[in-house]
Amino acid sequence: MGSVDINQINRDHNFGNIGYWVSLAHSGKGIATAAAKLVAQFGFTEVGFTRLEIVALVENVASRRVAEKVGAKLECIARNRLVGWGKSHDAAVYSLVPTDIAG
Repeated sequence: MGSVDINQINRDHNFGNIGYWVSLAHSGKGIATAAAKLVAQFGFTEVGFTRLEIVALVENVASRRVAEKVGAKLECIARNRLVGWGKSHDAAVYSLVPTDIAG
C-alpha cells in the first residue's frame, strides 16, 4: 500500500524527517495521514524526538495536505531544498512538536 518512516535523523538536535508515500491504488483513503500520525506519535513517545519535519515539493498538494491533517505547521518555503530529476526544487517545510499530536 505504501510506506512511512523517520529518516534524516539528527541526534545532535533531536529531530528527524517523516517521509511517506501511498500507491495510487490506495491514495485518497486517509492511509498516509493515519500512518504519519502514528509514526509521529512513536517518534515522540518511544524515541523521544523533540521535533519532526515533513518536507514536500511545493507543488505536491497531496503530501502537503497530509502534513496539515497530521497537525504540522508550515514554517517556510525553502528554496532549492530538495534535489531530484536532475535539478533543485523548492519545498514546503512543516514541523511537528510533541504538543501538536493529540493522543
